[in-house]
Amino acid sequence: MASKRKPYIRETRADWWKKNAHYRFYMLREGTAVFTIWVSLLFFILLVSPASFTRLTGNPLVIVINIAALAASILHSKTWFELTPRALTLAADKTANLTRLLWGAAIGFTILVLILSFI
Repeated sequence: MASKRKPYIRETRADWWKKNAHYRFYMLREGTAVFTIWVSLLFFILLVSPASFTRLTGNPLVIVINIAALAASILHSKTWFELTPRALTLAADKTANLTRLLWGAAIGFTILVLILSFI
C-alpha cells in the first residue's frame, strides 16, 4: 500500500547559484554559450549574404560584442583545458603537460587558420 503523504520537495530559489563562488563561476562559464550562438549567427549571415555580413561587422556595437565573444571563448577554452586532465584522471606531472599541449594545439590551429585566411 502506497503512502498518502506528499513527498518533501525543497524549494529552490532562482538565485541559488549566487551564494557560492564556485557556482557563480560555473554559471559564467555556461553563459559563454550565448556568445557561441552569436558567432554561429554571424557565420550563417556570412553564408547567406556576404555583403550584409560586411556591413554588420563594421558596426561598432558588433565589434564590441565580438571582442566579448573572443573573451568568452578564451575563458571557455581555459576551463575545458584545465578540466580535461581531471576527467582523464592523469598523474599530476602529466596534467600540466596535457594542458600545455592543448593550449599549443589551439594556438597552432589559430595561427594556421589565420595564415590560410590571408592566402
